[in-house]
Amino acid sequence: MERFARLVMRHRRIVSAVWVVLFLGGLFSAGQLSDRLSLDFSLPGQPGDDAEKQLIETYGVSTFDTYVAVVTVPAGETVEENQDAVAQVFDAAVAGVRDVELRVVTFESTGDEGFITDDGRTTFALVQAPIPVTFGPYIEGPLEPALTKAAEARGFESGLTSYGLLASGGDTEGPSVLVETLFGAAGALLVLIFVYASFLALLPMLIAAVSILTTFMLVLGLTTFSDVSVIVQFLIALIGLGVAIDYSLLLVSRWREERA
Repeated sequence: MERFARLVMRHRRIVSAVWVVLFLGGLFSAGQLSDRLSLDFSLPGQPGDDAEKQLIETYGVSTFDTYVAVVTVPAGETVEENQDAVAQVFDAAVAGVRDVELRVVTFESTGDEGFITDDGRTTFALVQAPIPVTFGPYIEGPLEPALTKAAEARGFESGLTSYGLLASGGDTEGPSVLVETLFGAAGALLVLIFVYASFLALLPMLIAAVSILTTFMLVLGLTTFSDVSVIVQFLIALIGLGVAIDYSLLLVSRWREERA
């Protein structure tokens, strides 16, 4: 270890330059990483994951949410009397969603009268899509206007609901993991300043910044050939900050011992 330390000190400018490059590369990677991570929370080998794979194999899709598209025919008419027109409305709505394979279950496809209300005027379709790759609005964006347009063209009323649709009206933009990490680092810095009462408090923050951002860069490279869960970025920020501070405290303590 002493030999390694002396080697680093002899080439401290090169080492410092490498640290700066890693920091800048990690800073760039942190902004790109979120869009490359997977929202799939499945556990390979577990019964739930096996069941989901079987659903995909059998039906072509498995989903975290089911969209309910509702169509109501005019008063005095019934869904069964307008079965072809209602089917065309649902087909047009599904056609409005491009590049996403959907599974649609309706009264027409099942013959199940449970898809029709007691008064016979309203029916619904269950629409499922694959797991989304990002947070925020999903198929409800194109699906709802396509459903409304097709229904109004035939004099029907329509509506769409789901957990996804409710979520799309909320605030999906929030502080990034990088910003959250900076807030955490600021809090840790205050504690370290209180403990050390010197500029040594900046050393753990320096090590944490380079370590965490470099890890983000490595994970970004890993996403090119493997699926990486979105949870990983939070683990890196949380554990990385703690471990970096821990080892920095050890480094500072040993340095003070050598100076004593």
